[in-house]
Amino acid sequence: MDNIYKFKASSSVGHLKSLNNDKQFYSEEESSKKDEEEKQLKKQSKPPSKMSQFSKNATGYQTDDSDKETPKKNKVGPSSQKVSKFRNLVNSKKIEGDNDDPNFDDDDDQPTTIQQQIQHVQQHSEDQYDVEQQASKMQQKYAKGEVGKSTKVKHSNTQQSMDVNSDVEQMKNKQNQEGKLRNHPFRHLIYGPSIGENSFNKFLQLTQRGLIYAKKCLKGPSEKFIKSKMVQLQECPIVKSKTLLLDLDETLIHSCSLRENPQVTVTAFGDYGEEAKIHFNIRPFCTWFLQQMNQLYTIYVFTASSSAYANTIVNYLDPKKQWIMGILSRGNCMETKNGFFIKDLRIVGNKQLKDMVIVDNLAHSFGFQIENGIPILEWHNDQNDQELKYLATYLMEAAEQEDIRQFNTQRLKLDQLIEYNLD
Repeated sequence: MDNIYKFKASSSVGHLKSLNNDKQFYSEEESSKKDEEEKQLKKQSKPPSKMSQFSKNATGYQTDDSDKETPKKNKVGPSSQKVSKFRNLVNSKKIEGDNDDPNFDDDDDQPTTIQQQIQHVQQHSEDQYDVEQQASKMQQKYAKGEVGKSTKVKHSNTQQSMDVNSDVEQMKNKQNQEGKLRNHPFRHLIYGPSIGENSFNKFLQLTQRGLIYAKKCLKGPSEKFIKSKMVQLQECPIVKSKTLLLDLDETLIHSCSLRENPQVTVTAFGDYGEEAKIHFNIRPFCTWFLQQMNQLYTIYVFTASSSAYANTIVNYLDPKKQWIMGILSRGNCMETKNGFFIKDLRIVGNKQLKDMVIVDNLAHSFGFQIENGIPILEWHNDQNDQELKYLATYLMEAAEQEDIRQFNTQRLKLDQLIEYNLD
């Protein structure tokens, strides 16, 4: 467009100059001569009049197509100039690759081939193009990319190595803990092959506190009170010399809320027909444990929970009543002033203490007969738990003893745990 406007401006200026030369101002004295000359000038000025009209078009005020007085466009000078400048305009917007259009560049010596272009750049640029240097730069750039990739690979390998090292460290720490606990004087109270140090320490503290409370705080009930609580447990058709009493909550099962995704949901019915949903998880090996112990012991459940609650859960664990012969519940417990429920085995009228063993996660529960009690690690939802499986081995050996109380005292050493410094 700049080329067009330059052309338009130059043609107009030239035409105006010719008009000024043809039309000069005269004095009044020469007016007569002027009139005669004007007539001649009018005849001679018709072609310039056409040029003047084109001049207006060149300056943008009027187009050739709108000039109705000029049906033909036989112009030689200006029209040919317009075509030439239009050709330059076309060249300025030339599409790359269109080789049919003529080259209107000012520099007629521009290189045409790729090799000539490279040579031209090498000759005219201040910083000559060094192929070797550029190749070196490309190699360096490529090397950087490879270094970046290798760095990522190394970082990934390092991360994997760190993960492996972390696993190794955890295994070593676990082995060190197991080695440390293996030599602990009360490691035998955990029957499973493995236990975390924190869980073990917590279990020992809980058991020790229960034992201390039983020894130093509990006062036994009177004989009269014990007789008032006396019960006769149902005997097994196949008479067995030993009796096993099992706690329910955190020993065989764990009662939980529905939000904890329980394994089992059952409906309990109260004494007056009221209903309640019970959600609970069953400890691993529970069914197997009951089956195995039923061969050696007459099994009863002794719980501090209500009878309706206990009956509902036991009916689920042993629906055919093959293994559990009876239930002792909260009404059979001794309640202290502090609200603790103690399971006094002396209320069982048809069993001897030397033949009875009770398993409970709370040591104070068997606080009146510590020699008869076996504390067990409390359970909530650990599906890797194996306490019942390995406790069975201990109970199998205990079933062969004349007096379970002496066996427990020698093996469990609960009386020593009372005096043991856990710090």
